[in-house]
Amino acid sequence: MVKCYVCDNIIEKEILYKEHIILNAIGGKLTSNNLLCQECAKSLDKIDAALSKSLNFIGLLLDIDRDRGKNPPIKGKITDTGEEIHITSGGKPVPIKPIIEDCLTNSSKKYLYISAKNKKQMKETLNGIKRKYPVLNFDIEEILKLAVPNHKNIKSPVIIETTFGCDECFRAICKMAINFYIYKNGNHSFVKHLIPYIKDGYSSNCVWYYYPNHALSKTDKNFIHTLFVKGKPNEKILYAYIELYSSFKLIVLLSDSYDGKFIEESYSFDVISRDTFSRELNINLSRNELLNLAKNRPAEQIDNFKYSINNLLEEIDMMTLKQNIRKIIHSYFQMIAEGDSLNQESFMRLISELAEVITKRFFISE
Repeated sequence: MVKCYVCDNIIEKEILYKEHIILNAIGGKLTSNNLLCQECAKSLDKIDAALSKSLNFIGLLLDIDRDRGKNPPIKGKITDTGEEIHITSGGKPVPIKPIIEDCLTNSSKKYLYISAKNKKQMKETLNGIKRKYPVLNFDIEEILKLAVPNHKNIKSPVIIETTFGCDECFRAICKMAINFYIYKNGNHSFVKHLIPYIKDGYSSNCVWYYYPNHALSKTDKNFIHTLFVKGKPNEKILYAYIELYSSFKLIVLLSDSYDGKFIEESYSFDVISRDTFSRELNINLSRNELLNLAKNRPAEQIDNFKYSINNLLEEIDMMTLKQNIRKIIHSYFQMIAEGDSLNQESFMRLISELAEVITKRFFISE
């Protein structure tokens, strides 16, 4: 019989819960029904939500697929105007509030300009205008039919504020490590002491950044989630390595009194292709190295973390740039195939569009 590793109750069919070992919010698809009961899973939602929120901007920029739902939009601020906007899937900017230019009363040329993020917001805005000017007799549905989609590039930088490394995030990372260890038939008695930490945040220095001087593996993939667990009874240590988006790298001390069997298990998942693959990892920490990382939390690892995240953002930027260039060139040749003439004007328009895309960037504040 399978028991919930948090409460020790048998997981009956009525309280079965499908647990994403790697969070659904970051594209994970490794799941198990044999880890948590519904009640305990719900009690840990808060820490999962904190980690999801911290990593949401990466999922948005990569436009990742998820088993359930879509990544929610996040707020950004246009630097030259201070206007707050939403960043949606693929890094697309969307206005939060409708833009209204009301020149119906104080202008010789009467007009009303409305820009909205979608038809629903446009309809709500038009209803408001109709209430403000009851004398106007216009058909909202007819106006909606005349609305023209407008794709406008933002020329100034957009700032996105995000954080990583809070207590709840680290507790969620610890939970992920426990999930994977139990999933790989680990004995939950060796990690039982960590349950108060993931549930209530009772102090436990067991999670820290891990960026060694040597390469952990060879791979040409850029956006990978990796889980790794290792138990070394000869040194009485059990630990996990968590890598998210190839850049968020952490070590988790699961036990410093481990006397179970030797264990070494790993799982790697390509976030873009959604394929699992074999990956050899060069991770063999000694007891002293592990305890120093988890207990002393060396500060230089924070600098390594920041450097890694900057590299990740550059990789995303380059991937997005290549995708946009391909779209523009494809659209250009599609027009030619449909009969448009190849002339200097259309060629210069292509160059202008490419130049605008190349100079477009996101700035992420620390």
